[in-house]
Amino acid sequence: MTMTLHPVADAVPAQDWPARNHAALELGLAWLRARLAGEADGQEAGGREAWDAARATMREAGRPAAIDVISCLFTLCPFDEDCLLLAAAPWLDPGITGPTSMHAALRLFAPAGEAWRLGFARLAPGAPLRRWRLLALEAGALTTDERMARALCGENEADPAAHSWLTPARPAPCPPRLRHAAAALAASVRESRRAVVLGSAYGARDAVAQAACWQLGLAPVTLHPAHLPDPGPPRQDALALLAREVALGHQAVLLLAAADRQAETAELLRDLAVPLLVLAEQPLADAAVPVHRAPALEPGDRATLWRQALGPSGAGLAECCTTLAVQFPLGPAAIAALGAATPPQADALWAACRDAAGGGLETLAERIVPRFGWDDIVLPPAVAEALRAIAGQVRLRAAVHDQGGFGRKLVRGMGVTALFAGSSGTGKTMAAEVLAGALNLDLCRVDLSGVVSKYIGETERSLKRVFDAAEAGGAVLFFDEADALFGTRSEVKDSHDRYANLEISYLLQRMEGFSGLAILATNLKSNLDPAFLRRLRHVVDFPFPDAFVRRGIWQRAFPAETATEELDFDALARLDVAGGNIAVIAINAAFLAAAAGEPVRMPHLARAAQAEFRKLDKEFRTPWAEAAP
Repeated sequence: MTMTLHPVADAVPAQDWPARNHAALELGLAWLRARLAGEADGQEAGGREAWDAARATMREAGRPAAIDVISCLFTLCPFDEDCLLLAAAPWLDPGITGPTSMHAALRLFAPAGEAWRLGFARLAPGAPLRRWRLLALEAGALTTDERMARALCGENEADPAAHSWLTPARPAPCPPRLRHAAAALAASVRESRRAVVLGSAYGARDAVAQAACWQLGLAPVTLHPAHLPDPGPPRQDALALLAREVALGHQAVLLLAAADRQAETAELLRDLAVPLLVLAEQPLADAAVPVHRAPALEPGDRATLWRQALGPSGAGLAECCTTLAVQFPLGPAAIAALGAATPPQADALWAACRDAAGGGLETLAERIVPRFGWDDIVLPPAVAEALRAIAGQVRLRAAVHDQGGFGRKLVRGMGVTALFAGSSGTGKTMAAEVLAGALNLDLCRVDLSGVVSKYIGETERSLKRVFDAAEAGGAVLFFDEADALFGTRSEVKDSHDRYANLEISYLLQRMEGFSGLAILATNLKSNLDPAFLRRLRHVVDFPFPDAFVRRGIWQRAFPAETATEELDFDALARLDVAGGNIAVIAINAAFLAAAAGEPVRMPHLARAAQAEFRKLDKEFRTPWAEAAP
């Protein structure tokens, strides 16, 4: 899209500005034609005075000509302006053909003595004209590209090469409470032209940075360093063109600092002479630039952003906005995008948040869409009551933390943490799925046995990636096979024991600070330090099922579509196995019955139970099993 070359901070140029800029440029080109024809002042074409007068009139009206805007942006002097017009003339005037040599330009605009010496210095590689790639010196002649020629005409269409380097920043509205932070950042950038903004990618970091840019009258653009050429002369040319593009577009660059690209970030801070804001999660090593930490987003900020995003169409959805803000800690950019793209209905907004929030975890965890509800799980009453209490706390966080004021009293532990302890097959994983289903959320299952590493510090890094992605996920985090960590806890005898204990502490610390529901499952509760248990809000023990519970599990073991006949649930309940084993016996029996073309009967269950008991190294002997074929 072609835009008028004008500062972002100014109002839209007057409708006659393009025509007035064109008229002024024509006067300049007419003067230049006359000078090239040998006239001393070009008076026959109106002369330099006419061109200067037209530009002065536009400046006084508050709408300077494009060449004056460019001159201000790149600190050009009148000699530089004349050379730029001369280099662009073959693009703009059919009467001026071919590039003009540098010496011819010096004879035209700096004829002798001190003027010639100063003019020669202004055409040096480090002077503004060549440093910013406004013009080039090719085979001794001054040339420029189409981008600069069109810029003199007032067109501000970006250089095609810049499209792969720079993209408009994804809009991230700044909550009113954080505008003071944006003002402080803007003041810092105004003075030093660069700053580091610290904060989570899912928090207010981007919003504060963008708000600071707009306060400076600059449009925020995102830089993609991976698309730049490799280090060397081509990279330096690319950085110069990039800087020219940013300046012409009245932009500020937002650069995401990657942990593994510190050297590249330092290079850009040093070499990219434009307003540059580095977005980082941790301070940069040896970066002598101002550092600003973005304040944390609170649920109230997110609720405000949701109301802004929905606008008038969201009237009557205030409670929904509050619920979304608490359950899905999305960043300002995500909220703005979802609010604009989703119908203003509570169910549609919830589903959109659920889909958007879970995307970042799919490469780190198994994303499970819950299939089970309260009616599908059989537990002792005390355990079922504890699970319903957990669901209630997740559902009522907004009422207690925000309206009830507890959010101001809690420094940490805003989320809900739970430990599910019990032997294998007692229902821990199914209970986590039931909770997620009751809350209308996805379940993200993280197998800690695949996260734990023998290399010191690697486990914490893996856990950090999981929690960082989950912060905006809104999903229920379920850490299965936690024995991989707890089994390593022991008396500290060497550095490896010390780091193993630190891994447990780190996991529980992140669970405590997690904003959603995080569940840890273990078979080894006895290995846990009591101090760790105190940092978990809920501890639920899943006992081995007694005969009464087993009977209920058996009654729910077969889907309604599966044909059964004469099943003795009292007899089945006497099998001393956990719920997970019951599920295996039931499906194996169903396969046996299907192979025989019969409904599932007790003999099929006896054969399946025999196989399961053999797997468990347990003796299988019941009266009805003797009738098994």
